[in-house]
Amino acid sequence: MQVSVILCTRNRADSLRRTLESATRMRVPEGLVWEFVVVDNGSTDHTAQVVAEFEGRLPVRRVVENTAGLSNARNTGVANALGQYICWTDDDTLIDENWLAAYVEAFARHPEASVFGGVVEPVFEIEPPGWWPANKSWLSRIFAARDFGPKEIPLSHEGEVLPYGANFAVRGDDQRKLRYDPELGVGPQHKRMGEETVVILALLDKGGTGYWTPGARVKHLIPERRISLKYVGEYYRSLGETWANLSARNVDTMGAPIPPGGRRYKGMPVWLMRRAAMSWVKSNAKRLFNASGDWLKSWTDYQYCAGALSYCRKAAG
Repeated sequence: MQVSVILCTRNRADSLRRTLESATRMRVPEGLVWEFVVVDNGSTDHTAQVVAEFEGRLPVRRVVENTAGLSNARNTGVANALGQYICWTDDDTLIDENWLAAYVEAFARHPEASVFGGVVEPVFEIEPPGWWPANKSWLSRIFAARDFGPKEIPLSHEGEVLPYGANFAVRGDDQRKLRYDPELGVGPQHKRMGEETVVILALLDKGGTGYWTPGARVKHLIPERRISLKYVGEYYRSLGETWANLSARNVDTMGAPIPPGGRRYKGMPVWLMRRAAMSWVKSNAKRLFNASGDWLKSWTDYQYCAGALSYCRKAAG
């Protein structure tokens, strides 16, 4: 088995059907032995039926991981994958027809490399609101937008030239040595992020190499409910919670950890409470007097701080 494509899903059967349908249109290199592993993370909808619809159209098989959480599902996918390389995508993408072939060609060009990543292009269900265009350059991460241009370049921690979870690939032997952290990743118990980034950085930090693979493209379908300030706030709160969780374990993949000492109130760092308060004041002042949308940066910083503070308070009991 040369390539295992893995997709994790939970109660998104109709979205999954669109992704699998797009996969049937992929250009598969002649002679490639590959599989498509769908990890059903405890779905209660018609996910099993959808996967069965594609048997015979794709080399698809469904495996079940009933313990909810994206990292748990990813680990089950790795444990069941037979491929020399593992390609990851999500259940809300449309896979480009050249996606698989582009990765296979990159694997052949760089047999020494551990990790690869490709383009993620957001596709909005509705027209984005007025605050989006002025803030697109820094807000695009919430929709997993990722594009480092048309040329193949090395991946690196510096400059954050790293792929996102909707579209990356890892050499199988390297992937099997590194588990995804159940403390991270989206699930019913928490909405943290970055489980794939921690693994990718671990591979690079151990001396592995990686390459941006621009021909491997997916479209990321963004539903109406996510094109809202409510979702932006939820995203940045989750990001702040992730930072606090990593800080508690002295992991610096999101920058400097929160120092363990200093003054605290109910487990919350006082300096971070001040930062949250200042960001809240600035966002409201700018929103009143600044029509350019600059208030949004202060507002998202408040949400980020609020997420981190909430984690610290809960962790302190």
